[in-house]
Parts: sequence; structure tokens; C-alpha cells
Amino acid sequence: MSGPLSAQDAENEAAAPDVTSEAEIAPQPQNTIAQIPLIAFDRERIFENTDIGRALEAKVEALLNDLVIENDTIFASLEAEEQELTELKNTLSKEDFAKKAEAFDEKVIAIRAEQKAKSEAIEQTRDQGLRAFEDTLNVVLKDIAQEVRAVAVFERTQIYLMSGSIDISLEVIKRLNASSQQAAEAEALAQDPQPAAEDQ
Repeated sequence: MSGPLSAQDAENEAAAPDVTSEAEIAPQPQNTIAQIPLIAFDRERIFENTDIGRALEAKVEALLNDLVIENDTIFASLEAEEQELTELKNTLSKEDFAKKAEAFDEKVIAIRAEQKAKSEAIEQTRDQGLRAFEDTLNVVLKDIAQEVRAVAVFERTQIYLMSGSIDISLEVIKRLNASSQQAAEAEALAQDPQPAAEDQ
């Protein structure tokens, strides 16, 4: 039944909030994905395409090649010595031959231990180089993550599907190579400083 509002009705209407107005002015939820950018990198690609990675691989390869050549030379020498010892078997007493054979065996054991230690040293060199690479890589990744305000950094092998736009490998390679070049230039300058200008 229509009619004038009572005093109580008017008071209730005045106190009721304007729901439509509040809904119109309420902020809409933002895209949370845009606020939490993710970046990814390809460690193997970076290692293979940076000066630091290539230098380490070249160094280790050269050391291994030298060791292989040395092992071949030693093996040939021991083979010749063993043949000589075999030929002396019929001309020596059993006691003298046994002493020479024992000395030869001890020599072989010592050489094997020495060459094994050299091989392990090369592995240590590679491990130390990889740790240095990882330390440098982590610094660059951290810098880029801060620049783009990324909340997470993933390695590509950890991701099943991804957009290529979040792969920062090329930028990492660029920065690492620039850093290596600067370090090389600084080292060259330290080893061969420019002569000081003569006083006028």
C-alpha cells in the first residue's frame, strides 16, 4: 500500500548504504600473474656460450690431452722395460729376477698412483671452475631478478611448459661475456701498464 513514509521508515532508508554506489567505486582485482613475474634460464646454454664456460672447458680438455699423451709415453716405456725384464729371466738367478720383478711391480704401482692423482687434480680444477661459474651466474641472475622484480627464478629443465619471453639466457650470456672482457682488459693493463707521460 503506497503512501507517505513513516518517520521510522525514513530513518531506516537514510541509514541504509548505497550498495550500487559502493560496488561501482570498489577497486577491481588486478591480474596477480603480472605482479609476480617469473624468469627462467638455460644453464647448459649459458655455460657453452660464455667466455668463462668455454675457457674452462678448453683448459680441462688441454690438461686431459696432456695427461693422455703422458700416459701413452709412460705405458710405452713400461712395456719396453717389461720386455727387457722378460728377456733377462733366463740369464738371471731366480733371486735376482724376483728382486727386479718386484721392483718393477712397485714402480708400476707408484706410477699408477701418481697418474691417478693427476687425473683427480684435473677433476678438481673443473669442479673449482664450475663453482666459480655458478657463483658468477648467481650474481647475474640475482641482478636481473631484482631489475624485473621477479619473485622466482627457474631453470628451464624444471619447467614443463613456458613462454620464451621469460627466458633470460641471452641476457645472462651478454652480461657474463661483458664482465669477462672487462676482467681480461683489466688484467692485461695490470701486466702491461702504459708508460707514464713525461713531465712537460
